[in-house]
Amino acid sequence: MDTLPLALKLAGQPCLVVGAGAVARRKLELLVAAKAKVTVVALAASPEVADYCREHGVVVEQRPFDAGDVAGRLLVIAATDDSEVNEQVFAACRSQGVLVNCVDRGELSTAIFPAIVDRDPVTVGISTGGTSPTLARHLRERIETLLPTSLGALADYLGDRREHIKAAMPDAADRQKFWDRVLDSLLGDLASRRNLADADAVLSAELSSPGPTGLVSLVGAGPGDPELLTVKALRCLQRADVVYHDRLVSAAVLERCRRDARRVDVGRRAGEGGSRGRQQGINAQLVDDARRGLRVVRLKGGDPLVFSRGGEEIAWLADQDVAFEVVPGVTAASACAAIAGIPLTHRNWAQSVRFVTARAQDGLDLDWSEAAKPDQTLVVYMGLKVLATVCEHLVSAGADAETPAAAISRATLPDQRVVAGSLATLASRVRKAGLKGPLTTIVGQVASLARDTSSTE
Repeated sequence: MDTLPLALKLAGQPCLVVGAGAVARRKLELLVAAKAKVTVVALAASPEVADYCREHGVVVEQRPFDAGDVAGRLLVIAATDDSEVNEQVFAACRSQGVLVNCVDRGELSTAIFPAIVDRDPVTVGISTGGTSPTLARHLRERIETLLPTSLGALADYLGDRREHIKAAMPDAADRQKFWDRVLDSLLGDLASRRNLADADAVLSAELSSPGPTGLVSLVGAGPGDPELLTVKALRCLQRADVVYHDRLVSAAVLERCRRDARRVDVGRRAGEGGSRGRQQGINAQLVDDARRGLRVVRLKGGDPLVFSRGGEEIAWLADQDVAFEVVPGVTAASACAAIAGIPLTHRNWAQSVRFVTARAQDGLDLDWSEAAKPDQTLVVYMGLKVLATVCEHLVSAGADAETPAAAISRATLPDQRVVAGSLATLASRVRKAGLKGPLTTIVGQVASLARDTSSTE
């Protein structure tokens, strides 16, 4: 690391901008927003900069730059289109120990403007040390989506109550634990919405609480690509103390967990018996950890309430009076249809969608006559090992053997595959292509639009 991120308090501090064009205008706006005492030196000022400076009380001196101009300044910006002048500004600042930023010239800068996420009074700066401002802006756009616009209101609230909490809780370590707990409670949402009375009520209750209260979050991990996590799912992972995850949750998603979070693989393996007892064990772990005051995430592939035991876990948590929340995820049907180019509904072909699971251990106990009906889309989860049987049952129940069908393997992961065919041919094509699980099958006229990737392998 050859640059150290710092936050400068510029209010009332003397700063200098050399140049008065479009580039200088952008830096001027940042300095004025920070309440700096700004002077501009330039041979000429553009009309836009001149108007801006008059409006905000910025002094403009229309003359050549002089090395003495940097004396007594906290920060100097070189923003001219004359490289010789910019070099003179840099040399003058270096000789007098003044911070200098030369726009788009990292080698002539001792201070670098980061890409800024502004949630006043909260600011986040992203810097690449001047190597790639474009990358910094790209990262800023990602972080922008993670930080609510109401974050500033929360910061103001916490600042106003800081001394009160300090007096009520003198020990610094206790205060740190208290704030960590409070920021994950309802108080954050209330303060962000400036509902101060209710926020104060929560704060008082937390102060009088004998200890931390845990929360279980049932979180959908989506189909595997971590960029398909919802913003709320990502927040849950980054604040979790412990994460209980299924086997199908991708390594890339698990990498989004807080670094010191404990990760526990509770996924069911092929041939593993005692699923009822296993689920009871998971339920007990969730409750025990929550009662210890931990933030617990139960992380499930896809959506936590689609073909998982999320419903059983919700019932158990409610029965044990443990606080919980459900964070939906992108389910396999949506993800597979998207990467294969298949619409799940179509006004001419499919006015409804039916989801079924075809795990072999569940005995394929389906209503095949309903599943075989035309004018709908059938999505079959987890059916790799029994794909041929599923297709045969559908045809036997009345479906046309030429009904389009597509199988999507490992959707959204780097090795995703799509094989298209019909009920008569799909199983053999999947076998020939050597597809791996998890596999999702889509049956219906909409599958005729599938983008088959098997021929490009």
